[in-house]
Amino acid sequence: MPSIQASGYSPTIKKRALSRKLVELREQCGMTTSEVCKRLRWSPSKLNYIEKAKWVDPNSDSVADLCELYGVGPSDTEALIKLTREARQRGWWRKYNDVFTNEYPGFEAGASEISTYQTTFIPGLLQTPEYIELAAPSVGINDADEIRRHVDARMERQRILSRRTAPCRLHAVIDESTFLRIHDTAVRAAQIRHVLTMIDRENVDVQVLALSDGLYPGAGEVFMYLKFPDPSDRDIVYLETCFDDRLLEEEDELNRYMVRFDRLCGAALDAAATREYLTGLIEGPG
Repeated sequence: MPSIQASGYSPTIKKRALSRKLVELREQCGMTTSEVCKRLRWSPSKLNYIEKAKWVDPNSDSVADLCELYGVGPSDTEALIKLTREARQRGWWRKYNDVFTNEYPGFEAGASEISTYQTTFIPGLLQTPEYIELAAPSVGINDADEIRRHVDARMERQRILSRRTAPCRLHAVIDESTFLRIHDTAVRAAQIRHVLTMIDRENVDVQVLALSDGLYPGAGEVFMYLKFPDPSDRDIVYLETCFDDRLLEEEDELNRYMVRFDRLCGAALDAAATREYLTGLIEGPG
């Protein structure tokens, strides 16, 4: 059986690794999904949820049934059952189910590298509490307690940049208008100072796309491109719109967004020019 490298990962990543291994085992023994469902008397939707990592809480009995059907040995079955239990654990984000409506925080928590392009909001991993409070009404959040919950959840997310073991690397390309639309000058200055502080870290890079350059290569919807420590764990692209969220995993989709991000980086100000620009925003007229 292929090795399982998910130690230390978030439960979301472990669930994904478990599903991937179960697919590999089925393919190795030459069984189709229809054959599996017939042998185990399962509905096609049940197996599909398992293999697509859509199950909310991985079930040890189901994994054991699949291992027996696929002829997996006792030690490997035990390893998969252990991974199943770990995948059922509650990540910190589960206590913010009222804030997070998807599994993105679980993927983000296990990422080794995040590349993001933003045109409206400062990237969540770089936002200050005051900026979050200011921006909340623009997305329909007006209740003070609800705003506080969003601030707390965002602060928890940001810990991946400062964790002691393998802090996540962030490369953000941000449209200049994102900074200019912060109408509160005090909040804007504090937010920019925070970004300047963050880019002093070895694992954080920020580039600004200047409005003076007009239309630039790669322009379009905002996205987050996530990479993971395990080379066998496929990258993902996360798209967030006003209407829905999408998770892309197909190789051709990933390649398109990788090329697009490279183009955005090429069009944006370099590190030195970005620092100079941001410093000028603080020192210049509000």
